[in-house]
Amino acid sequence: MALDSEQLLTFLVLAETGSVSETARRLHRGQPAISGRLRKLTESVGEPLYVHDGGKIRLTDMGLALLPEIQRLRTNMQVLEEFVGKKQNLELGTLRLVATSLIVNYHLPQVLHQFRQQYPHINLLIHGGERYWQGSLVERVDGIFFENRGDAAQLSTSYDIYLWHRDDILAIMPKEHPLADQPYVTLEQLRDYPLVWREPSSGTRRILEKAFLARDVQPTHFIEVADVESVGALVEAGLGIGFVPRSVIERRRDWQVQKVPAIPSMKLETYLAVPAKEQRSRVLRAFLELLQFSAAENIEQ
Repeated sequence: MALDSEQLLTFLVLAETGSVSETARRLHRGQPAISGRLRKLTESVGEPLYVHDGGKIRLTDMGLALLPEIQRLRTNMQVLEEFVGKKQNLELGTLRLVATSLIVNYHLPQVLHQFRQQYPHINLLIHGGERYWQGSLVERVDGIFFENRGDAAQLSTSYDIYLWHRDDILAIMPKEHPLADQPYVTLEQLRDYPLVWREPSSGTRRILEKAFLARDVQPTHFIEVADVESVGALVEAGLGIGFVPRSVIERRRDWQVQKVPAIPSMKLETYLAVPAKEQRSRVLRAFLELLQFSAAENIEQ
């Protein structure tokens, strides 16, 4: 036996109004359609739910027994409709993002602030750091921000990849450093100076290593750290020359360091991976609209 919720709710209205014609009026349907629903429900139940008694409707014992359950069904349907409505109007939901620590700390805050202003009821769940990128969590998020285009190979081909930011990489050094007063520095000049750089998985680190290799320059002294804040702190303390994106320097004006362009010029590109269009939640679609991404900007993996 398969019961139809529309038929059950029609019977509930009949029980409340006591009239097929009034039920049809309330449900904005013709009387034949209402009668058809009630007939099919009776057939599914297997016994009469009501009888006509002197021009009125009188419920049978079976009809009376069903009423409390159908009332609960209507309440649950109302709750469900309210839930779906809030989801559709972006009054309820969660935006789940994974990003490297650099992107979480320096690129996302302003965008997320704008998103929260437009959609104040949407929760934001942000996971930052390499350990989240490498884990299975990436399969359960709306968007993945990363720094190395080569990392896109770790994702399913069903993801769309967008170029998000392109940022100059600048050398930073203590203000009293011998190279601090020069208009630019070359990688060859840095050969014998201590460097402060990120862990091997960092996008900035990979770009630097590629540039050093292309110029046949091998740094001899370095300190390796796990985040960009540590780069700034150690450079400020006089422990070496670091490399950070320009956007970081513009945000960290409190660092007492000298910024100097490097030759050759190096740029850090950051990317956003999202599920294919047909798999995106309404919340994610609103977030991408804020970022003004279009399908034309999708980068082939």
